[in-house]
Amino acid sequence: MPDLSELVATTNDVDAVHALLAAAGDRLAKRGFPNWLPAYPRERVAENIDDGIVRVVRGAGEIVATYTLRPLATHPYKYIDWHDPDAIARYLNRLAVDPRHQGLGIGRWCLARAAEECIRDGATAVRCDVLQANVPLRRFYERHGYESRGERFHSGWHFTVYERVLATSAARY
Repeated sequence: MPDLSELVATTNDVDAVHALLAAAGDRLAKRGFPNWLPAYPRERVAENIDDGIVRVVRGAGEIVATYTLRPLATHPYKYIDWHDPDAIARYLNRLAVDPRHQGLGIGRWCLARAAEECIRDGATAVRCDVLQANVPLRRFYERHGYESRGERFHSGWHFTVYERVLATSAARY
């Protein structure tokens, strides 16, 4: 795995993050999972960056991954059986590794960094959802300590909702 660093995205990163999300969406669609099409709008990427919730991962001088980490859910999670419904949680969205760099452990690295940030911020859980049909991605989250907590439907898609309960110190992958 290349040397990686994670930073809060800046306005200078808007185009690169947008392009990375579009490339990842195209790759997902080619694998039969078109839920990231059309690409996440550039304007929304810029808004999310302005909100300070977008992270970029740099390796070898370029952005190789991105994700968002929110203090509040963007979608309703009704009827989800959270480990602790009152827990301070963070919501992980749009974790994407540049298709040219997939398979190098960068996604795993991103999950570890997100968990460490959550713990520093006092959160005790990380929550996300994954397209139910994308079994390889669901298994990826499960291998890294995320547990299925229920299902939700959004924009015509069926998602499995996941939660990783965090210990008092970052778990090692």
